[in-house]
Amino acid sequence: MLEALANSDYAMWMVVSPWAYPALLTTHGLGMAFVVGLTLMIALRVLGFPGNVPVTPYRSTIPLGIAAFAINALSGVLLFAADAVTLWPNPSFQIKLVSIAIGLVVLWLLGRGPLRRAVAAEAEGRAFVATGGEKLLAVLAILFWCGAVIVSGRLIAYLAPALF
Repeated sequence: MLEALANSDYAMWMVVSPWAYPALLTTHGLGMAFVVGLTLMIALRVLGFPGNVPVTPYRSTIPLGIAAFAINALSGVLLFAADAVTLWPNPSFQIKLVSIAIGLVVLWLLGRGPLRRAVAAEAEGRAFVATGGEKLLAVLAILFWCGAVIVSGRLIAYLAPALF
């Protein structure tokens, strides 16, 4: 199946076009910047930085984050299709996929827990203070999106399966 994908007209176009792969890679990078940037904003706020800024406006960034992730997922699938045979066995690529899955679960938990509690607290005029578990979720979000996804994504280009 990977061979068929690699030999498809789309994959060939990505290889021979001077602008297709760079344009798609740029789109992927911009999508990642939005996803990671919004994740950092929310996670750092759950950790208490900056403490004087209300959490409620942060919830309005969630649709932007979802749109950015959708763009990133689509561009990622298209980039994968252009080089599936090389990418699939690459351990860095596999780590990136697992990190994305875990990162999405952690973000979902942040939205269901601390962000909801923060909005409720602020609606009642109380300051939001995250629990230890909520702070752990925020740290995990930072680790998985900044550390695992970005680092493993960058290492894909430099670590070939033959090295392992």
